[in-house]
Amino acid sequence: MKNLRSLALGLLPLTALLASCATTVSDSSTAAAQVESASVFSDEQVKLVANRAANWQLANLDNLDSYIRFISRETPNPRGWVKGTFFLGLADYAEITGQSGYFDSLGAIANREEWKLGNRLYHADDHLVGQVYFRLARNGVDGADVALTRAAFDTILADPPKTQMMHPDKEGDPECSKRWCWSDALFMAPATWWDASETFGEQAYADYAHSEFQAATDLLFDKEVGLYYRDSRFFDRRGADGEKLFWSRGNGWVYGGLVNILRTMPTEDPRRGYYVDLFRKMSDRLVQIQADNGMWRASLLASSATPPETSGTSFFVYGLAWGQNEGLLKGEKYRAAVDAGWRALVANVDEQGRLGYVQQVGDRPEGVQPDDRQLYGVGAFLLAAGQILQYSQL
Repeated sequence: MKNLRSLALGLLPLTALLASCATTVSDSSTAAAQVESASVFSDEQVKLVANRAANWQLANLDNLDSYIRFISRETPNPRGWVKGTFFLGLADYAEITGQSGYFDSLGAIANREEWKLGNRLYHADDHLVGQVYFRLARNGVDGADVALTRAAFDTILADPPKTQMMHPDKEGDPECSKRWCWSDALFMAPATWWDASETFGEQAYADYAHSEFQAATDLLFDKEVGLYYRDSRFFDRRGADGEKLFWSRGNGWVYGGLVNILRTMPTEDPRRGYYVDLFRKMSDRLVQIQADNGMWRASLLASSATPPETSGTSFFVYGLAWGQNEGLLKGEKYRAAVDAGWRALVANVDEQGRLGYVQQVGDRPEGVQPDDRQLYGVGAFLLAAGQILQYSQL
């Protein structure tokens, strides 16, 4: 990509010379816009916008009611999934860019929380922060301790949940949440279990993760469409355009989770093909339904115009860029999707570093506003930025 970018920039003076006799204000504006647009992929510009987003979010971890429209019971929890997604994205970005200061900030938080998972033993949302702990431990953060994560997983293996996977239509955590009965769970927990398997050399953790991931996929993955329902309540529901209801961020959780599993599990694991196949099926569907504005709609199959939504889009750009970086996705359609998606995301980060159009906490497609912000949106954006920095196929 850098070579192509350099070639393109090198041709600009020649292009200007050849066209000098017919230059117009419109021509000049178009050329300037093209140069500015291309620059969003330069290492300097990617780091500039990503650092801006990371720094603003780090500085605003506590004054949540000043910028978040809907604060859930989990939003303030430093061991929960809302902040945990930001922490994971920041850890990944810090590792890729070698910015140790971010590890210092995350290490201070982890030490304050005594390296504990969330309070709900079986709940996938409370396992996500374990991925952050494993990442910090691998990067030599002072005080890193993953023993409590191992102890929690050993307790689960000693008494694995046997609840059914259908999600009752009621408020609160259903009984099935002891297992991975909703799509979000496939981002929160499986990669943590695979990381435990790799870290401790215990195959039982990977076996459990694979079995539960398969159970969730057998229930929620629509093989004809190539997307996941958020949970069993949505099998027969339809959106405003009569479409099957496939939620953007719900599928973003799965897609990002697939990438995190594939980045963690051994390349020689015989089960790897299962995840690669799912990843490619979702990728092919996602590039088909990307909106003209580079985003993905909150309801993925909706045909009417909808506002941009950046959390799902960030996860999709993360996965599509990673797939090309790893040689799993090849072809112009994937390059074009990442190109449009990343440009759209960057356009929604303001000068202070605030990412907008992040759908609020929920479980289905809903409206989104320009100043809607959430920590998990920034986490997903940083995951995407890390892969864009390594992206060499545009």
